[in-house]
Amino acid sequence: MALQPSRRTVVLVLVTAALTLAVAGSVNALPGFSDHTGPAELDVTEFERTGTGCGVVGSTVPDSLYERHGSIRVADTDAALSVRVERVSPPGADLSRFRVHVESVHEGPVESTCEHPAVGYRVALDPSGGSPAGLLPDAHGVQVLYVENGEFAGCSAAFTGIDPASTNGCGESFGEEPRTWANATVTATPTA
Repeated sequence: MALQPSRRTVVLVLVTAALTLAVAGSVNALPGFSDHTGPAELDVTEFERTGTGCGVVGSTVPDSLYERHGSIRVADTDAALSVRVERVSPPGADLSRFRVHVESVHEGPVESTCEHPAVGYRVALDPSGGSPAGLLPDAHGVQVLYVENGEFAGCSAAFTGIDPASTNGCGESFGEEPRTWANATVTATPTA
C-alpha cells in the first residue's frame, strides 16, 4: 500500500527529527561541526603601574574579561610588581579557567609614611588557542581569577551554553583548584 503524499511527508518529517535527535550528541565529532572550547593559553601583553598611595589606589576605567585595573597592598610604594598566568583547567575543556597572580616584592627599608601603602596596576591579557566555533552552537567559556599576593582579588568570566551553577562560581573557592594544568603536566597540591 502506497502512502498518500501528506502521510508520506509527515512520516519523513518524523523520521528526520528522530535521526537528528539520535546523532545530535555525536555531531560535534564530525568535520566542520563544533567542539568549541575556551582559549588554550592566556598571555600577559601589557603590565604597568598606574599609581601609588595609601589604602586603595582606585581607577575610573572599567575592567573587561581580559583587562584589569587593580590595587595591591605592598610593604612600600616602591615595591616591584610581577604577574604570571596559570591555567587551572585541563587542555580541551569547554570551560577554560586561569589564575592571574600579581605579586609584590620589596627589599630594603620601608620608607612609606602611610599605614597601608598600595600600588595601582593595569594588566592586559591575550587569549589564544582553543578550538574554533563550528556550524552548531556549543557550550564553552573562560574564567579568569585574579590573585594578589596570594589572596583572592576578583574574577571575570564569559560563557555560552554552560549552566552558571556548574562553574563552581567565580569566587574564592575557584582559587582552590586541586590541580594545575600546564603543558599537559599535572601538579597536585599538597593536602593537609
